[in-house]
Amino acid sequence: MAMRISTRLLRSSPAAGPSRITSRAFSTPSQTSPSPKISSVPFKIHPEDAAQRMYINGLLASAAIPNMILAGLLRLFGPSITPLANEFGLGTNLKMKDMKAVLYPIWRVDSIAEGDVKLEGTKQRVEPKMWISTREGYVPGNPFAPLSYLSFAVPPLPDDLPQYNLAEDLTQLGDGFEVVPVPFTVSPLGLAKKIRKTIGSNKRWENISIDESKWEETLLAAYPIMFPIYIAEFEHDLGDDGKRTYNVIMDAHDDNPQNCRVSWPPPPQLVESGRFDKNYFVNPAPFLPMANLIIYPSVAPHTAVGPNTSKLVESFREWMSPSPDPDDKSIIAPSPTLSLQSDEEVDGINWEDARIQNWSGKERLENGDWIEQALKTQKGIETLETMSYFSARAPHPEDLKGLVINTAGKRPTFERKSLSDMEHQLRVDVDRMKKELEETKPEWLRKFDEEKKKKAEAE
Repeated sequence: MAMRISTRLLRSSPAAGPSRITSRAFSTPSQTSPSPKISSVPFKIHPEDAAQRMYINGLLASAAIPNMILAGLLRLFGPSITPLANEFGLGTNLKMKDMKAVLYPIWRVDSIAEGDVKLEGTKQRVEPKMWISTREGYVPGNPFAPLSYLSFAVPPLPDDLPQYNLAEDLTQLGDGFEVVPVPFTVSPLGLAKKIRKTIGSNKRWENISIDESKWEETLLAAYPIMFPIYIAEFEHDLGDDGKRTYNVIMDAHDDNPQNCRVSWPPPPQLVESGRFDKNYFVNPAPFLPMANLIIYPSVAPHTAVGPNTSKLVESFREWMSPSPDPDDKSIIAPSPTLSLQSDEEVDGINWEDARIQNWSGKERLENGDWIEQALKTQKGIETLETMSYFSARAPHPEDLKGLVINTAGKRPTFERKSLSDMEHQLRVDVDRMKKELEETKPEWLRKFDEEKKKKAEAE
């Protein structure tokens, strides 16, 4: 069962640990940052302003009608309405027991992966290639549950973030309100290894069979960030049914509270009814805000490609943030980052790895531009391979023609061309894009690939 965050635990321990509490969870963190590559997002919301918005959401999270009415009144009239509302019994059974400001470790990830797959459900033996890219995907930096079920990937972060500095960052809210740092214990590098082991030699997904040994990580760049959040602990007195304690979590990265996401676990009765049984939190953010999946040649019956590659996005979210057990809605599987910490990165994170980079460094901008160029190239390859696939199987390919739109002049012109001519022109364009892609490859990635190749040859 997923462990609830206790703000008392955070108060008693400078560093929150994994969801399986061990002595490490109560150890004193280093007073220096483990790596200069770590950036920090400053708190932009004052604790008093955050408390008011979290209290409104705490009322909504209770799912009690009087509390929900008070939440509406607070939105309309502000906190001045509270004394009068309490006289009518609104909100009297809910109290905020504690609130903490927390710097939570997160990773934003850029990646490209590609490999051969097998297409199932067709009489023909088809083994297309699959290409996947992500921009600023999200991976939690610590498996402490249930924070590890929540994505903090939505806010558009500034390109220039300051370096993480404990002496300044932990005192930024002034006297009387300490900031609790949660340490980095897992990384996307270890997660990539775990994903490969999970896939194994034959993983079925959306009518596709995947063998991890036939896949290559063309690009993997991870940016460590300490992200500001507030965690409030609420207690709802249910009368004869006892008391329910739950947490409300709020982003604190933006001056405008309306731009800061607030999340909370739904009441058990709503989960049991099936209204909120897909995720631990209400109002979750996506783990993959920007992702692309391309299969070529594009041949049915695979169902992996759709609007915004929704199948890929949803599959990753379900894996990182498991839904409740269908037989017992109170049970939620642990985050895959929990075993990641014990199996893949038991000795900690290798901060010297070239794939771990600073968010504010020039490498991130170069990586983003290169991914966009790679995506354009890959779409051209997909069109070419699909065209070749169908023309090779047509009884009279010389009779196949297509409509070509030429936008080089002042006005677009249209002309019909044979499929072979179209293929030839597209192949020329694709070869040019491949050459440009290789020429614009980030220098750090070029050196990393060369070192990896030398190491493989030495073995």
